[in-house]
Amino acid sequence: MALPKIDLPTYNIELPSDGKSLTVRPFSVKEEKLLLMALETKNMDDVTRTVKQVINNCIITGEVNVDRLPFFDIDYLFIFLRAKSIGENVEVNLTCNNEVEGVICGNVFPSKMDVSNIEIERPEGIKDEIALSDVAGVKLKYPNYAAMKKLEESEMDAKTHIIANAIDYIWDEKGKHSAKESTKEELIEFVESLTEKNYKKLEEFVDNAPTFVVRLEAKCTKCGFEHKVRYSDFYDFFF
Repeated sequence: MALPKIDLPTYNIELPSDGKSLTVRPFSVKEEKLLLMALETKNMDDVTRTVKQVINNCIITGEVNVDRLPFFDIDYLFIFLRAKSIGENVEVNLTCNNEVEGVICGNVFPSKMDVSNIEIERPEGIKDEIALSDVAGVKLKYPNYAAMKKLEESEMDAKTHIIANAIDYIWDEKGKHSAKESTKEELIEFVESLTEKNYKKLEEFVDNAPTFVVRLEAKCTKCGFEHKVRYSDFYDFFF
């Protein structure tokens, strides 16, 4: 005899990048185990693949390609699902850096971070269309999740790969050249052929992409100093 299935609650959420509405469910115990197993491998590709798989599983309605979502959409979705699936509070230990009469307090005390208070910070003045000369330029888009989480290469190579991934199209006097019509190798070669000045223009867009943040306020149990802490590292919220 088949056992009954317990209905899971559903939630509506809007993607930070474009405001598109999705209906999602919490992830299951089985999916939670998959995430933990991926984290234990310490392999970024495994973690990235599993996070995207679980998010895709949890989307009930709403047309969206998880592979193409900007990285901050994935971070935002995952932390939202984490709050609804495991709990909104994350136990953290804070170290007091308040200086009292020339001596750092150093007290370590527990606190709780409410992950439901997640926000998306958007730097101002960052343009997505960048002129590289009088007759040529690049239109950029936010890099996808896999590109931003890739850590295997050296810092310079990783940045070049991310910039190449962020290219939407290249324009010149002949028209627009879509990145979809080019190979990854061709895009990387294009980025590496830029002058340092133009490279930094594209680098600025990538370095100032929107990012999530969760803020925590807590009072030191020893000296009473009020701490305001800003969390923006994805792994602070994994489990």
